[in-house]
Amino acid sequence: MNDENKQILTMLAEGKISVTDAERLLDAVDASKDVQTSVEQPAKAKPKYLCVVVEGEDNINIRVPLQLLYAGMQFTSLIPQQAKEKIESELERKGLNFDLSNMKPDAIDEIISAFGDLEINVDDKDGEHVRIFCK
Repeated sequence: MNDENKQILTMLAEGKISVTDAERLLDAVDASKDVQTSVEQPAKAKPKYLCVVVEGEDNINIRVPLQLLYAGMQFTSLIPQQAKEKIESELERKGLNFDLSNMKPDAIDEIISAFGDLEINVDDKDGEHVRIFCK
């Protein structure tokens, strides 16, 4: 029990405050702790880039703006229905089920948010190191 709660209970025991006042004060103390906790943990920043870094004989550093996902989604709205059906059937023939008509802006936001946790590290036998991540 923290000092603030003890002080409130002591005032209640001494008759300085009523039970109702003590409940309100205890609730206020708990609420302020919740606010402090949320302030102490800043929200994770939304990633802006997909990065691919290869270190070895040839060093490669690629940074792709995730904003391109939005542009790609807008592009799909320009594709005629007949072409969409042909693309989808070709993808299905290759074992990929993908419905271009179901792409929504909210889905892209979720994908970009999930990319914030993406990190792939690969070391090969020749000493090359490949790292894929978002920042």
